[in-house]
Amino acid sequence: MKFVCQSSSLLREIELANNFSSSKNSLSISSNVLLEISNDTLKIKATDQKLGFSSSISAMTVVPGSTTVFCEKLSQLLKNIPDTEIEIDDSNGNLTIKPADDSDSFHAIIKTIEASKYPKLQELDDSCFFSLTQRDFFDMIDKTSFAVSSEDDTRHFLTGVYMEKKDDDLVMVATDGKRMSYVCRHFEQSIPDFPSAIIPVKFLNLIKAIGTGEGLLSIGVKEGYIFGRIGDRVIYSTLIGGNYPSYEKVIPRNLEYTCVVKKEDLEKALSFISIFVESKSKRLFADLGENKMRLSAENNEFGESQQTINASYNGDNVRMSFNSQLISIPIKKIDSEYISIKFLRPSSAMIFTSEPEKDYLFVIMPMQLS
Repeated sequence: MKFVCQSSSLLREIELANNFSSSKNSLSISSNVLLEISNDTLKIKATDQKLGFSSSISAMTVVPGSTTVFCEKLSQLLKNIPDTEIEIDDSNGNLTIKPADDSDSFHAIIKTIEASKYPKLQELDDSCFFSLTQRDFFDMIDKTSFAVSSEDDTRHFLTGVYMEKKDDDLVMVATDGKRMSYVCRHFEQSIPDFPSAIIPVKFLNLIKAIGTGEGLLSIGVKEGYIFGRIGDRVIYSTLIGGNYPSYEKVIPRNLEYTCVVKKEDLEKALSFISIFVESKSKRLFADLGENKMRLSAENNEFGESQQTINASYNGDNVRMSFNSQLISIPIKKIDSEYISIKFLRPSSAMIFTSEPEKDYLFVIMPMQLS
């Protein structure tokens, strides 16, 4: 195998491929990246058996063929050579990299493992993909993925983002049992029926990494796998097994009280009182009165702080308590000037959302007052 390509073009794909290698052990085949050259096209593939990546770039074929090489080491090498045309030659179990112009400015040899030992990547028929706008799909990821449960949770099905088709819309949900994020978005593109899926957050982060946020991406779901395609890049992941809880039952209905605050005011107040939030309990208090909200925190070791902000509210005076970490991120994710907080009782599940309402909401369980 022998080919010539631009070093920066190859580096871009190898850096992405490195996210899909299983370990940093050079003796493991799944730590390697597969390189296949033919018809002036270089195919790059990587997999750790759960995740997979494939891509292609233009390259001049000298001798067609394929090999695998330790992905991390190839990435490090390419980062440290000039952006120039390079010649890559595989022979006798070694990959030689040098300038294509035969100058002696750099030269490297990396050991290889033959391509026949590389695991086969999963594939999906083109007919199973459907298109979505990158911007809107990535926004759905941002508004949900933060709320998944930690990897050490025994309820493994809560460690991913649930996705399904509902009528003609796409729904994404995430919860850790204490808060839930929910987005139900309509796309201009038609969405066919597909099996509901619990998607690992790593896949969602990687689909964002290979995209630009502009134009379209393609998604495909088959039994046990999800695929994403942007341009010549295709990635996939195994899905998380288990039965996702009935998220619709978690969304509280018939909420009697509504408080509307300016997002900027709420964020500044939270930042101010967070100085005295107990590191262990992470508890803060929110007292609602007529057209005002007072936020406060107490710390037995250092003291206390409070700040009052304007609010549109005319219900009974109530005191609520929240875990400061659980509410801070949802508030940041709300992309409007004003935030609406809806509740029935200060001790029951509440809805945080934009004002006016959009196609997403966050359900947060308050802490018990003590």
